[in-house]
Amino acid sequence: MYTIITADGDRDLVLENGLGQLENDFVSVRKSKLNKRLSLDPGDRAIVCAFMAAIQARTKLNRESLRNMWKSPLEQMERMRARIKTASEQEKRHMAALSGPSDPSKLGFHFEEVKEFVEKPLQTWLPATMNAAVPLLCALDFVILTTDDQVGFITSDNPCVWFDPQAYKRPPMYRQPALMYESIEITLPVSPKQCILLNRQGINGYRKVPPDVMNRRTRFFADESFVVHKNIKRDIWFDRGLEPDDSWDKTH
Repeated sequence: MYTIITADGDRDLVLENGLGQLENDFVSVRKSKLNKRLSLDPGDRAIVCAFMAAIQARTKLNRESLRNMWKSPLEQMERMRARIKTASEQEKRHMAALSGPSDPSKLGFHFEEVKEFVEKPLQTWLPATMNAAVPLLCALDFVILTTDDQVGFITSDNPCVWFDPQAYKRPPMYRQPALMYESIEITLPVSPKQCILLNRQGINGYRKVPPDVMNRRTRFFADESFVVHKNIKRDIWFDRGLEPDDSWDKTH
């Protein structure tokens, strides 16, 4: 998923090596600080936030989302290239005038670049995504949720969840979770006993909680599978609940 193939056919493992080192750094912080419920210094928090950014960006679900996002522009460019081959000079000028702001070439992307976005979305976007995300995540409040529940926190193949519990009050086009909202919550289970929660509510430190609310969120955002510490499942993880009376859809 992450191997870069160079022009001469060699395998460039810079992403694998970088992700591997980040995983080692995170495990070190988990052992030395999180497991002992100690405060994290800015360097520790940066490692955890980088790990969260990588976990979100490197999943198969995100890979396919990026691929689908660029597939339509690529097809548009392919159709244009095919037409240009047989078009007259007047037709070429007419096609250039018709291309709108959504044309990738108008945004500075060339055909080969867009083709690379579709064929190798993680290799092309993972470094840029992490560079943009990590400083923003580090600026958020940082709480470590803990539990003594026998099942604990579950995880999944899409474990870093961006969720806004107030989004249901907004019109549909504004429901996408984003850092601009005070109610944004970003969670990542890091062991059966702990779950990181980034927020903008001033909540920090270690907080003991029942795990099932977080587990329901993790389970619903899973792509194909979720992972449980023990061979137990609970109905609440599959319960969508009822639409609140103050939802935008009900009040409008």
